[in-house]
Amino acid sequence: MKNKLKIFLLKLRRLFTPLAVASIGAGAAAILITLFFGDMLSPSGAEVLLPLLYLLFLLLGILAVYLMADRFRDAGYGKGDDVTYSLLTNMDQPVMICREDGEILWINKSFYRLAGSRELAGQNTSLYFNAKPALLCDGEHFREGVLAQLGQRQFRVRGYRARLGKGEALVTVWEDRTELEEWQTRYREDAPLFAYVVIDNLDEILRYAEGNYRTVASMVDEVMQAWAKENKGVIKEYDRDKYLFVFKQSHLQGIIESKFEILDKIREVRVGESNVPVTVSIGIGVVDGGIDEKTAASMSALETALQRGGDQAVVKSDKGMDIYGGKTKTVQKKTKVRARVVAAELTDMICKSHNVLIMGHRFADFDAFGACIGIAKLCRVAGVEYNIVCKKDDSNLKKCFEKALNIPEVSADVFVDGATAQDRLRSDTLLVIVDVNNPQQFESAELAANAVTVVCIDHHRKTGEFAVQPVISYIEPSASSSCELVADMLEQSLPVGSLSRDEAELMLAGIVLDTKKYEINTGTKTFGAAQFLKSEGADPGTVQELFITDFEDYKREAGFGVKVTVYRDKYAISVNENTDDDPANRIAAAKAADKLLSVEGVQASFAVCKIGQTVRISGRSSGKVNVQLIMEKMGGGGRFDAAATEVKTAILTEALEQLKKAVDLYEDENEKKDKEGQ
Repeated sequence: MKNKLKIFLLKLRRLFTPLAVASIGAGAAAILITLFFGDMLSPSGAEVLLPLLYLLFLLLGILAVYLMADRFRDAGYGKGDDVTYSLLTNMDQPVMICREDGEILWINKSFYRLAGSRELAGQNTSLYFNAKPALLCDGEHFREGVLAQLGQRQFRVRGYRARLGKGEALVTVWEDRTELEEWQTRYREDAPLFAYVVIDNLDEILRYAEGNYRTVASMVDEVMQAWAKENKGVIKEYDRDKYLFVFKQSHLQGIIESKFEILDKIREVRVGESNVPVTVSIGIGVVDGGIDEKTAASMSALETALQRGGDQAVVKSDKGMDIYGGKTKTVQKKTKVRARVVAAELTDMICKSHNVLIMGHRFADFDAFGACIGIAKLCRVAGVEYNIVCKKDDSNLKKCFEKALNIPEVSADVFVDGATAQDRLRSDTLLVIVDVNNPQQFESAELAANAVTVVCIDHHRKTGEFAVQPVISYIEPSASSSCELVADMLEQSLPVGSLSRDEAELMLAGIVLDTKKYEINTGTKTFGAAQFLKSEGADPGTVQELFITDFEDYKREAGFGVKVTVYRDKYAISVNENTDDDPANRIAAAKAADKLLSVEGVQASFAVCKIGQTVRISGRSSGKVNVQLIMEKMGGGGRFDAAATEVKTAILTEALEQLKKAVDLYEDENEKKDKEGQ
């Protein structure tokens, strides 16, 4: 009711223009004078006097309006002089005048028409945009104005301050961007995207079915062409087992909603009598820029897909990366060509560096430590100063440190912490990161962020982006361990007998740890690396002594066997409710998860413990469940059959609920895929 009264008064006030007031006043004055003094005149005289008085007072009123035009101008609602008012009223662009609190005072004809011929005086600007009108004049934060909808059209609104009587008002000018927005949307939808597709395991599969390449390649090409036709794109094979798919961006959403079903269709292709599926990796870059920038982003996405083990699609955008697929275990490659190439490149970079810093992941294990020792050997051969970044007080590595100090030319000064490593970092320093590719898990994330030249050697699926892009990224998820990768490199680059016994045994311990004493994730290259280290002097019996646990460790492992539950008939979850917050519980959790896999019916296991203000979860799989995908849903990572994560909460029940939700989501996705495949 209050707003309606205010609108009525505003309309009434607009009727009384200065000329209207002068005319009414002249008429009233003429009538009053005639009434009071009419008796003194004859009837005919009164009839003549009334119009004469009216004309006289009207002329005086017009003269007053003319002389006081400036005052009337300042008292109006943005009408200003006749030229300004006429311009604002009749211009094709919508104009609105409002107060700082958003109260609408006046709109021009164009705004009135687009608003549906509605009177808006007294209403609020929140009808059209949420930002406070006063902020529209803030050039720093609202330089481009704000977007608003008026009728069926889109506008960009900018504000300007103006005088209103004794106060201020805001003049908002509305720029029509309807056609521009439509063209921009159409441009984005019609923009070409480039998808690089690689058959990532065909060479390895064909070792068991020689002579079938043409048949398999033809089957894969047929599936690819059908996929391209479905999405109205063009796909061409530009090299053996490598394709380039060009399509419109408008079709990307449909491809994503189908969760890249092309991965499943390719997986249905089988070779010979073997039941190993053919898999592909896909990289798509969705970035602004020219063709060169889009193709570079697509190639980077493809590299990430391959480094994560293949059989997946990676969509890289300015906001980050989205990953789809990755359901199959990687096929271990038999060739050592890449190991030889990487070894040559790394050796050359070491020789050109002033010094080398070698770093693994936080809470390092035997694999990380052994890989660091292997890279340190290359540095000593090249005659370049080096340091290994780690925590020297880590009780889990006590035996490793003792053994490392027996290596010739290795002293306690070789091992430094992150702060000391920062002091030794120079522009010509080479940083080699082993057994980890996620910056959140680095021994020193600051060191990696400040380094100029970085090399990464790892066997885990890639889960994060480096602050500094590595010049060498040797990530092979098919490898059993980082020590296997480093051993292959040393075998290809050093003369026989170059390693000392302690060096060989430390690296062999890394392989033994990550393969659970050769029970899982092994291949011909794994045993080849172990044989190489044994030929260099490693004694398997001595290596086993590194795995002997003391009584305290035994009790920690036993703590995980107290409370074990089975979730969804195949997931074993063990919880250690001890509150000692000892970091050594991480190792105990990993061992407990391994042991749970020996229980009948358990396909995946998780060991949960609280360490400080976080909850650590170690996951293991018998090979039927991809625990890496489950851990990734919780911000972690790892391999198909071994992964882990840390939940930022000090409450075990909260972490358990998150774990169960991640498992449910993983199972739901698999069930949906199975139904779609039927």
